[in-house]
Amino acid sequence: MTKKQAGVIAVIAFAALIKPMGNLIEFVDIVWCLAVDGVVSPRWRMYNAILQEFGPTAMYWSRVSSDCIVAAIPALLIYRYLRRRDFTQVCMSCAAHKIRAWSLLVAYLALTLLNPSITVHHVPFEAEGIPLDEAMEHSPTATLELRLCHPENDRLERELKANGRLTDEVLAAAPQIEGYRLMRVRGKDDAVCYVCDDVELSMEDIVSAQASKSLFNEGFYEVSAKLTPEGRGRLARLTRDYQPHGAKNPSNHGRALAIVVNGELAAAPIIQTEIDMGEFIITGKFTKEEAVNLAAALNSKNSEGD
Repeated sequence: MTKKQAGVIAVIAFAALIKPMGNLIEFVDIVWCLAVDGVVSPRWRMYNAILQEFGPTAMYWSRVSSDCIVAAIPALLIYRYLRRRDFTQVCMSCAAHKIRAWSLLVAYLALTLLNPSITVHHVPFEAEGIPLDEAMEHSPTATLELRLCHPENDRLERELKANGRLTDEVLAAAPQIEGYRLMRVRGKDDAVCYVCDDVELSMEDIVSAQASKSLFNEGFYEVSAKLTPEGRGRLARLTRDYQPHGAKNPSNHGRALAIVVNGELAAAPIIQTEIDMGEFIITGKFTKEEAVNLAAALNSKNSEGD
């Protein structure tokens, strides 16, 4: 096969393999997480560091770049293989080649459909025709609090699930722990957390907020909040103390940090490393309206304070 023909096929293979290879990496990350009891993979630790240092846009493009690099490897191997072969004598009806072709097609389709949410975009709402100022004019009210979860929350949750589905009756009969309250994770009927009564950070620690499409949950929305210098220091100390093997957390696993919005538990991410970037993302599968109203409320609170 000529160099030009092999190059064209390799380019087509590269374009076709970007998403499947990205999905394959995502699948490996999931297997890693399950195998090591919830600890995120080194790749996602790197993405988290990029997110903290440079923001969500840099993180997105780093993911795209890594997917392209991984897809380029088989494309180059295909190119080298084709350049060294003479296909003039290959029988087009050869059963062995048909089996290989169909096997590759099935593998490609499986990897393509494995995780359709690989392609996401970080787009401000203003670009979608929903100005934040309009929402602020309605003076929406909202509350935002960051609280620690119980250090043995995973075990407590497993014990509750052992009694069957986490119905309202099961939660009502759940053991009460002093200093904590049992809360269901918003949008997840099978996830609960014992959330501490003490508030670590609140709306007073936020300077500004912006709503955007979610990087990880396609079809949902999130709010990025910028902290005051005092809030940044508190969040840095909190995450440093309660990360794996932190000063107040000798465990191999980080402590869960509850994000409570309007009295509901929006999310409870695990603290994996110190966060000292002055900004954090509030997730929780918000609708567009909910995310805009929350961001508007946070900004409105600061506007009133000025």
